Amino acid sequence: MLFVDVRGFTSLVEQMNPADVAIRLNRFYDIATQAIFRHDGTLDKLVGDEVMAFFGAPLNWQDHPQRAVQTALDIMREVAAMAEKDRLQIGIGINSGEAFVGNVGAEGFTDYTVLGDTVNVAARLQGAAAPGEILLSEETYRPSADKFPAARRRELDLKGKSDRVIAWEIVGRSND
Repeated sequence: MLFVDVRGFTSLVEQMNPADVAIRLNRFYDIATQAIFRHDGTLDKLVGDEVMAFFGAPLNWQDHPQRAVQTALDIMREVAAMAEKDRLQIGIGINSGEAFVGNVGAEGFTDYTVLGDTVNVAARLQGAAAPGEILLSEETYRPSADKFPAARRRELDLKGKSDRVIAWEIVGRSND
């Protein structure tokens, strides 16, 4: 699971006209969705200023955690390369594990999505990520640990979780 969110979006919207906000947000969506598709992810939702994607379904790639991490790195790099006037601050959270994947909804309307604790933890990691940070759960970090020897280990109290969650900061404000 990968969640990407624009930081300070409410303040940004307050300072800009709606058409300019839509242009900037569409550039961000383009960067994020292209990176997701490039690494064979599934775009789940675009919600406000947030992008939700998952890897490993419907095609079960064995390296889905690494694909999610590479997607996050691509998004962070490409957003940082946006023109100064268009640059956005984003935070990213990724978690790996089991989840329900399928259609949910009501009669006449269904949504193909993912549900479960894995999804919730990824969303909470994204919420804990400061602007310019990528936070990985232990389950996501472990298969890629050798690629990020300078990763910073963090213990986080995440809303709704009874135990602290171990996260790894692979990109942070001080090194982006």
